[in-house]
Amino acid sequence: MIDPDAALMHRYARGESNAFDALFARYDGAAYAFFLRRSRCPDRAADLHQELFLRVHRFRDRFDSAQRFSPWFFEVARNVWHDDLRRRHRLPLAADEESFQQLQGGEDPERRTSQRELASLLLADLDPFQREVVWASAVEGETYPDLAARLGKSVSAIKPVGSRSLRRLRELGGKRR
Repeated sequence: MIDPDAALMHRYARGESNAFDALFARYDGAAYAFFLRRSRCPDRAADLHQELFLRVHRFRDRFDSAQRFSPWFFEVARNVWHDDLRRRHRLPLAADEESFQQLQGGEDPERRTSQRELASLLLADLDPFQREVVWASAVEGETYPDLAARLGKSVSAIKPVGSRSLRRLRELGGKRR
């Protein structure tokens, strides 16, 4: 049996704009809630929500209508979220010119690029929850109590996940070098 939402997406890819309207009506609230839970900022959630539907439009021809629509849709949403995180954390804000110069100096660009690629590969080996804990704590600098509150978990549930995940990344990093 074909997924009704996949059929709508297929019709939209063939040019039926009313099919998109139906999909939008079905997924609008869930998409906004997805971003609001993660960002906890209504304005940012609205921007990401808009970007999600732009990507759905842009990639409409790549959707395989033999597959279910919902998992594809939320995979696109996760990609929008992760792209936004990468964009926001690409270059930390420097307090002054000297700090900015220190951020620019040091390692050679090829090494930084290879390290970024390795980090991406390593993070891909973690499940989504582990990735979120590692990213939020190690990259964004979010404290475990804040992270636990945002995720609706206890600090005692978050700490071991972060610790084990970082240990796993170190082990994997040593194997891949």
